[in-house]
Amino acid sequence: MKQTATLDASFWVDAQRVGLLPYVHHRYQLCYASDVAEELSPTLPSGRDFWRQARAGLLTAVAVDQDQASDLGPGARAAINLALAHPDWILLLDDQKPYREAVARGLRVLCSPVLITALFSEGTLDAAQALLALARLAALQTVSPHLVKAAIAHVGRSLRQPKGG
Repeated sequence: MKQTATLDASFWVDAQRVGLLPYVHHRYQLCYASDVAEELSPTLPSGRDFWRQARAGLLTAVAVDQDQASDLGPGARAAINLALAHPDWILLLDDQKPYREAVARGLRVLCSPVLITALFSEGTLDAAQALLALARLAALQTVSPHLVKAAIAHVGRSLRQPKGG
């Protein structure tokens, strides 16, 4: 059974541009807040993909009833508020400031570099695929370079370990 997750536009754009969305859909039932959807313009490829998938029923709109997060943009704030209302959900988020806010609030947060390392660790992506996805993510310059560097180091360490031991 898939776990439910909510997402921010930052994660969606990065995952779409790097080619992670099939893996995201395989792992999660995706829900989104309307303020997140408003940030995904149908004039851009990531926005067109979002709206196509929303119309196809692959994404579920969920209303946000509370506003507990402040000092953030409307989409990130709505995504965090939705995760706060559903603490058993995973929050998919790539922007650094909202990510720190969500972690400080005790939410379960996953960013795209960590997703890539998880996919590599479980054998869904091989080393070449993981490194290519991380290189593409680094080229976007939208995710913390420290997170990308840590993910690359994780893959590299795994490659240096002897097989079977």
